[in-house]
Amino acid sequence: MLRKLFAFFIFLTLCFPISLAYASTTSEGCPAQSTTTTTSISTAVQISALYPNPNTGEQEWIELTNTGSSSLDLNNYTLEDATAKPWTASGTVTAGGKLQLTGFNFQLNNSNETVTLKTNAGTLVDTWTYATSSKGVILYRTSQSTTTETPSATTTTNTSSTSTTQSTPSLWPAFSEALPNPEGTDSTEEWIELYNPYSEVLTLTGLQLDDAEDGSSPYSLTGTLAADSTLLISIEDSHLNLNNTEDHVRLLGVNGEILWDYSYSNPKEGSSLIAYGNSTTWTTHPTPGEDNIAVESETPESSQKSTSNETSSSETYQNGDLSESVEITEVFPNPEGPDNEEEWIELTNGGTEAVNLGNWTLTDASGKTYTFPDSTVIQAGETVVLYRTESTISLNNSNESLTLADFTDEVLSEVSFETSEEDQSYSEIQIEEVSSVQASVSGLGNPVLTLWQWVTPSPGLQNPIWKQIKGSVTEFDGSLLTLFDGISTWTFKTSESSTDELLYQTGNILLIQASLKNDLYEIMHAELLENSGKSQNSASFPWSIALSLTGLTGWGVYELYKRRKTILNFGALALK
Repeated sequence: MLRKLFAFFIFLTLCFPISLAYASTTSEGCPAQSTTTTTSISTAVQISALYPNPNTGEQEWIELTNTGSSSLDLNNYTLEDATAKPWTASGTVTAGGKLQLTGFNFQLNNSNETVTLKTNAGTLVDTWTYATSSKGVILYRTSQSTTTETPSATTTTNTSSTSTTQSTPSLWPAFSEALPNPEGTDSTEEWIELYNPYSEVLTLTGLQLDDAEDGSSPYSLTGTLAADSTLLISIEDSHLNLNNTEDHVRLLGVNGEILWDYSYSNPKEGSSLIAYGNSTTWTTHPTPGEDNIAVESETPESSQKSTSNETSSSETYQNGDLSESVEITEVFPNPEGPDNEEEWIELTNGGTEAVNLGNWTLTDASGKTYTFPDSTVIQAGETVVLYRTESTISLNNSNESLTLADFTDEVLSEVSFETSEEDQSYSEIQIEEVSSVQASVSGLGNPVLTLWQWVTPSPGLQNPIWKQIKGSVTEFDGSLLTLFDGISTWTFKTSESSTDELLYQTGNILLIQASLKNDLYEIMHAELLENSGKSQNSASFPWSIALSLTGLTGWGVYELYKRRKTILNFGALALK
């Protein structure tokens, strides 16, 4: 029996070492000890791609890449945007692998956004800032610095990665010609021709050639294009299948922004679409790699320029008129629908004469400039709308500015905003200060001031004129407010967002800005100037009770005084 116990003791000693120095040693026949290759915390993880502006029905996502040699548990990391509200990630990224994360507690801006990766302890691991994005386009890091994984799983060393993001060149090639319906086989004979109208070499790397939205996959351009030369791209190289019904030919920037977009419909077999002035036309004599020849064919239903910010090889603009009467009056940067289709900028000619805007420019905060062709004439008192599909100016939803200048570069109109409201336009509003009904009717003595407000969009229409009235509240029934200005009585309709019983209590002095809608003024802004001193949320002071309490207190004090006097008198008699 003792021999068996001794043998069992020897077996335990060999198979289950108690020293940590020999914890990794195993003997034949002993149970194998488990090991893990997952590192709890490491700085060898980077933000490698973002999808901030998804198509309808899709989700935003952030992609992380593990550049280390061990798997990483993402529960030890947080992600945050510019709002600096951390969100704890989850999942595991294998060594050298990638993982797309969704469902975070913040929303990525379409422009001017920063995404930051940290450890749970707050150590910075990586950060990435981008200026703009396009709908349905993934943003990739073009290059990243090397990060070194520290062997310690609890390292606090901050080895942050940096990136250099490629930007769209300031100049790019113009559309020259396209053959969407050749006489031969479409799958081999179609082609698109680009042209460099400048006196310098153009960089093509990062640009993409594309057809209609959700059509063929974009074709990435590479290399350069010499000055005053053409580039012929066959369908066999680009795999861009140009439809024989309706389609587009588009050039996209590095971040997927549209640089120019030409649309066409029902092309005639053997005819090519060529750049012609500021638009396009069809010719029966295609000239791949050579100068275009405008031998007109029977023009299909439509072939027009949808968007372009570049002049073609034959396009030159004449200077227009000089005028100080044209200004920016409304912008629509954040529509509910697609930004690239619904955004617009409104100009108004407040003068008495027509103005030719030839070679005038419109420039946004990023420096993107649209040059008006000399065919753009805005009549006296006319309001015109310039859509993004024409100007290619992509309005930021925040920190945006626009500048209108004439052909001498004199700035005539400017507008800027820090944040936007979805489906609201930023509009120049005139406010007429009214002191009475009589002054309003006469139109005399009423100062007019101008300010910018977020309002319901009104493209192409005259912007509203608001009334500004100062007066005392005489009545409020929950939906209608009555105000007395000292001479006249005004009735206003309140909206759900502007209903405030404390603000509208009787006797308050208010400054009201209102817009006339359906023969009734609707409150757009209300400001308290003087409080009536009353409050609807608290009862009036109970003066009767206070007086009664005061009387009782006085009576009690008097009774105590009488008793004290009686006791003193009784004591004095006793002493006698």
